[in-house]
Amino acid sequence: MQKLATILALGCLAPLSAEARPVSYPDAWTVMLRNDANQNSAHVHYTFDTRHSVGPRLRYDRDNDFVFTGVQLNRLMKRWNKPDSQANFYGRFAVGQVTDNLDSAELRVKREKDEAVFFGVSGDWETRRYFVSASAEHWENGRFGEFSSFHSRVGIAPYVANTGALHTWLMVEGHNRPESRDKVGGTALIRFFKGPSLLEVGIDDDGEPLLNYIHRF
Repeated sequence: MQKLATILALGCLAPLSAEARPVSYPDAWTVMLRNDANQNSAHVHYTFDTRHSVGPRLRYDRDNDFVFTGVQLNRLMKRWNKPDSQANFYGRFAVGQVTDNLDSAELRVKREKDEAVFFGVSGDWETRRYFVSASAEHWENGRFGEFSSFHSRVGIAPYVANTGALHTWLMVEGHNRPESRDKVGGTALIRFFKGPSLLEVGIDDDGEPLLNYIHRF
């Protein structure tokens, strides 16, 4: 618990941001897909008021070869609206189950399972030209161990698009995953968004691809 408290404190002090905003407008559904060298993740959530969203979360951990299935609650803790910028700070919490990811040839073997809990803080600050972000996450996976990660991003828009047009961002992301084989690294990516859809494509310093997609409806 002391480690968890440290992680959350660091997340609060970091330049605040998330990979994507986990709370939309009331009565909206959002599909969030993330794929990189360490995970494949899907989160579908429903925003039921201006500060909260909830929905199922599925995550495959590539390093440890297990799958998390559960429910995640997201909360907008604070928003700062300025004439030329906006900043947001979020808290995230999930509970569920982790299961061994066995090959089909091993299905006759009983799969190992355990309960899991996830905590995270994230935020963002942006203008129409600049973007800064950071997040801190911690997973308690029972017999599968603990996992922490820290991410930060900086980005710039090569042009300022009008409302409804295609927006483009050039970004660099850094990460620290203390328990992972790939402890420290970076990713160069391009973000495109228009209307309710957002797409990110990139490549990390090991040559592994990144592909994220978000759609709100």
